[in-house]
Amino acid sequence: MKYRILYSLLLLAGSFLLPACTDSDDEAGGSDTPPAGALPAEEFTLNTLPAEPYAEDAIRIVAADPNAQFNSLELMGDGYYLLTFDPIGYPASADEAGPGKGKRSLPNGRTAIRTRGTRDENGTILLPNGEYGRFTKLGDKKYGLSDGSEIDMQSASGSNGTVTYKNQVGMISTVYVDVSEPIVTDATESLCRAWEHNSYELWAYWNGTYIAHGKQTLNNGKVNTEFKAIGEDLLGISQDNFLPADEYYCYKVVFSKAGTYICFYLGGLVNIKRWSWKDEEQGTLYFNHSMDDFTYVGDEYCTIRFAGNQMRFYEDYSDNEDEEDSRRIVAVTTLTATN
Repeated sequence: MKYRILYSLLLLAGSFLLPACTDSDDEAGGSDTPPAGALPAEEFTLNTLPAEPYAEDAIRIVAADPNAQFNSLELMGDGYYLLTFDPIGYPASADEAGPGKGKRSLPNGRTAIRTRGTRDENGTILLPNGEYGRFTKLGDKKYGLSDGSEIDMQSASGSNGTVTYKNQVGMISTVYVDVSEPIVTDATESLCRAWEHNSYELWAYWNGTYIAHGKQTLNNGKVNTEFKAIGEDLLGISQDNFLPADEYYCYKVVFSKAGTYICFYLGGLVNIKRWSWKDEEQGTLYFNHSMDDFTYVGDEYCTIRFAGNQMRFYEDYSDNEDEEDSRRIVAVTTLTATN
């Protein structure tokens, strides 16, 4: 059905930062003009949130030796880490990962990577080529990871640094590493931290006419979904064409100053990408699906705005399947800074 393309556009929005809401309950009219709450304010105002508890420890290192026991390690400001054992690019194929666990097609030919993670007894999320867990400080630039390994970063500096890494069985090795330069700007300071999802809201249009509105809200790990469509039976439009199943709802995202973006889904999927400013003064972001590739293609971006301890993502995607039909989805994601 020709409306399926709208669902593909939604998946593009969801691969960035699923779920949101606006303060406006206004119904969209019959034209292609979204309600005021669906569009970002002109002024990009930064927030004044306090730094996360481990902001001073935040760092990303990449092993210079391909035979090292790990590929990269990033300590996040909220006390979590991301450890990879291979360069993060495309994980297992969709067939290998199982239904809904691999690549999702996007309108511009790009793909969104979503891999299945499992938790061990320590709460560490085990990924196909890495893991995500908590770290503890053992001393000055010495850290213990929740997988039982330890790392000493006292000599980690620049492109010729070294770290001492002890794995879970006590094997100690010296690893030559490159330290990623953090993005140091006021806007980055406002963005980079852990965020919890509150809601996701979208408006869909076909040939300049409003056809559907949907909203998902997350409360205590449960997703509440609302959906309305014009001519639902006649046009064959359903909630499934626009809104993801509960297991694909993103409940937490993390932005780091080293350019890492992580999204966690209720069903256990984990989406890891790179982010960068498209226009920092206007608050627009690019996303990239490879942890090592900063070449950006197409118009994969969104606009952010801050208000108190909340952040909103504004996304506006259009597609012309042929010369006669045009489709558009406008979406807003609302998140709250993790305490």
